[in-house]
Amino acid sequence: MLPGIGTFLVQAPKIDLVAQAVDTTDRSGSYTVSGLNFGAEFSNRAIIVAAMLVNSANSVVNQSGATIGGVAASGNDSGDAGTSPTGGASCGVWAARPSGTSGSVSVSFGATSQACAVFVFAAEIASTTRFAESVGSGGAGGITSDPNFPASDSGTINIPQDGVLIGGVARANTTAPITLTGFHSQREMALDTGHRIAVGWKWYMPAQTAYPIGFTTSAGGVIYGMEAHSFA
Repeated sequence: MLPGIGTFLVQAPKIDLVAQAVDTTDRSGSYTVSGLNFGAEFSNRAIIVAAMLVNSANSVVNQSGATIGGVAASGNDSGDAGTSPTGGASCGVWAARPSGTSGSVSVSFGATSQACAVFVFAAEIASTTRFAESVGSGGAGGITSDPNFPASDSGTINIPQDGVLIGGVARANTTAPITLTGFHSQREMALDTGHRIAVGWKWYMPAQTAYPIGFTTSAGGVIYGMEAHSFA
């Protein structure tokens, strides 16, 4: 080795986006997406799914559960609905340890949804049970549009040592761009012609209490739901 030249090792992410899919068909009760890539199997691999649902009516689309590769997932969601403004939206984070390099994801919910997006992550985590869940002004469990429907919102979440963070936001009846705050990486897109979503993730985080997360956008008066989970 030449003098003054050292060896630099790049630490691979503990979480990787391996698949994503969108279904813009109106459905009641559940969405199922088949043939999704789960990536290669490795020690302590879990599959984490961020799922976003939206509609243009005053119809709650809160997610009641999910299966990943046929395995019941651990998780929760945050969502809202109303008539002034009108709309419904939810974001859920779900985790399981299925086997294999591909499989299906099914998300169950109440009422009818106009569209669903799923983002599938392979992550190296010790447990599929979340370490912590986001807390915001919308009440326990997440960040929601009640009561003031602001253009931007924020909350906090506790992070374990070397933690993984994953979260997202779904917004009804707007296609205004979304910027997530508190994440390394982000995917953001119009879910269909009338709604917009974003998902973000971060890895190898130091242990901390009340780590700030949130989103910014230009359009207020919009129903939305934001959910984030941290994992050890």
